[in-house]
Amino acid sequence: MSFAGKQIRLSRIFRRDDGKTVIIAVDHGRRYGAIQGLERFADRIKELVRADIDALMMTPAMIEKVFEIVSGKVGLIARIDGTGGIHSRDETDDRLISSVKRAVAVGADAVAVMVYPGSDNENMLWEKLALVVEEAYEYGIPVLAEAVPRPPRLPDKFDPEAILYGARISAELGADIVKIPSTGSRESFRKIIESTPVPVVVLGGPKVDSLEKILRIVWESMKAGAKGVAIGRNVFQHDSPVKVANALSLIVHENYNHLEAMKKTGLLT
Repeated sequence: MSFAGKQIRLSRIFRRDDGKTVIIAVDHGRRYGAIQGLERFADRIKELVRADIDALMMTPAMIEKVFEIVSGKVGLIARIDGTGGIHSRDETDDRLISSVKRAVAVGADAVAVMVYPGSDNENMLWEKLALVVEEAYEYGIPVLAEAVPRPPRLPDKFDPEAILYGARISAELGADIVKIPSTGSRESFRKIIESTPVPVVVLGGPKVDSLEKILRIVWESMKAGAKGVAIGRNVFQHDSPVKVANALSLIVHENYNHLEAMKKTGLLT
């Protein structure tokens, strides 16, 4: 394993001056098909790379389709699992769709996998993460684990103990970055971050009606010690995705609060 290789790749995702990141996830097609906002994928990517973002997350196949658009502009995180489609029998049955080797070949700076603590597939998913970490070690590429609590044993995905359970085990198995839901409480989220020995980024989840609400969650999470965000639908399904992405950047990198960021980007008049 090349330690230098991993650090170089991480520096393309996290800014060197503050160690934080704004990741826009556009990997939803592997689960939803032609989801709203990503129907014309290349056109949306052309928009997003104009924003003040740090990285994009997509499947290796889609990296190959837009490499000329993204090359040298943003970091790239390759989503290498995704068999749990919305019409499949079990969305948590999320197996590999690509190898780490292929992700490296298409120019990715990190690979990402899902784990669903509390689901009936939990054991298989932890094994998947561990095996991906082992392969990634050989190539010097970081691993992002997205850990989202699921029924039947962890029905509340916002429960602090459930989130911490997933975050800590992800780190214990070798993930370099953990992507988790916010608890909605600065105090409880800070405890999770303090007990997770790798950078934590906050996920966005399904599109919400109130942009102010999601930006406030991001602001509270950053105040609790998060190292950034990895948000998709609340950006690319918005009428002004570049403005939303820039608002996220102001919160993450410039310490704006949610209202200040909305005013600065013209989202709040």
